Amino acid sequence: MGILAVAALVVVPLLREYADFRRAWGLGRLTALGVTGLIVPATAIGLAVALPFAAWPLVQWGVTVAAALAAYSLAVRAVEGLLAPERAS
Repeated sequence: MGILAVAALVVVPLLREYADFRRAWGLGRLTALGVTGLIVPATAIGLAVALPFAAWPLVQWGVTVAAALAAYSLAVRAVEGLLAPERAS
């Protein structure tokens, strides 16, 4: 049951993101996958930022998610700025 919850909360939105990169941005399969794959280093950043909170698991989880989302959003905005500078304002 836990795996299904993770899939619903993580995988489904990433699949939507991938589809959006393909449709709205006009990216090819591999390029859209690469941009969506930026979630991996973003998650690593989130984990690293949250290390000082290891004594408080709930706080550590929240910081990990918040930092990963922020890093991913910044990375996608940077890619968008490179691909379509007029849209990234």
